[in-house]
Amino acid sequence: MQAAREIAAAASALLAYLTTVLPRVRRELRRLGPLPEEKVRNVEAVAVFATLAPRRRRAAVVRAIVLLQVAIDLRDELEEAGEDVCDPLLGDLRERSRNEVSGLPSHDSVNPWLQAAVLRCAEAQSLTHRAAREGPEALHRWARRQQQPTWYRWWEVAAGATSSVAAHALIAAAADPDTNATNAGYIAITYNPLIGALTVLLDDLVDLEEDRLAGEHNYVGYYTDSEEASNRLGRIANRSRELIESLPRARRHQAIVAGVAAFYLSDRRAQTPYAQPIRERMFETLGPGTKVLAGFMRVRRLRERKRPGQAGSSPGP
Repeated sequence: MQAAREIAAAASALLAYLTTVLPRVRRELRRLGPLPEEKVRNVEAVAVFATLAPRRRRAAVVRAIVLLQVAIDLRDELEEAGEDVCDPLLGDLRERSRNEVSGLPSHDSVNPWLQAAVLRCAEAQSLTHRAAREGPEALHRWARRQQQPTWYRWWEVAAGATSSVAAHALIAAAADPDTNATNAGYIAITYNPLIGALTVLLDDLVDLEEDRLAGEHNYVGYYTDSEEASNRLGRIANRSRELIESLPRARRHQAIVAGVAAFYLSDRRAQTPYAQPIRERMFETLGPGTKVLAGFMRVRRLRERKRPGQAGSSPGP
């Protein structure tokens, strides 16, 4: 019965995403001008959080999420190139995103948590780039200063902070008139560092070999071996499921986490000898909805490969 409910929740989230979110995301991206395919996929992926918003406010949430994620990706790109992050376009994107959020009914309750999430993401991304150039010492010190339970490894805290998922979940919560400061706090604590770390670690898992060859920073590389990584990611995933149970719309949150994990686990690079134990542990821990969504995404990836020139494949929820 539990398995059937999880599969139904995953299917419901996927349908809502494909019909009420993705078309709007692509319209907003066209207005912003051409973006690299990888950036398009990033925006399409995080826009799944708009499915948490009431349908009549979903358009505003989509606009806020798209603008914020494009700004985050632009800052990331500028820092990677060693350029000035005080770019006027960057400021304009962030301001427009804030304006969209300010019109949502629970803005006041959510805003302190949201601004903290955005600032934390910027700081952690900057330090991650620095770690790639100079080594992880500054990143390590910063992560140690974050107030998180001691069972986290420092790089798991840092990985969670670099993710934007907490900010996007909070934007969606601002659209719900029943969200209060306590609800917003629970969302923030659940997504940082737990779900943020899970998304970044799975992203780095599929990039692991490429990053090693290129000498790039990779959070999965801090684990001693595949077994340790599998055990740690399994624990993070299990704890995230436990905390999600206390959130409003818990099943939709679970479905979104399943979908984000499925996006990475459906990648062929998640089937290497190193990655395979982690992949199996994620399917086991995150439930049957993850496996169903991973199957859907594998089929979608194959279809996109057969149609060159597309604007990026949609990851779904």
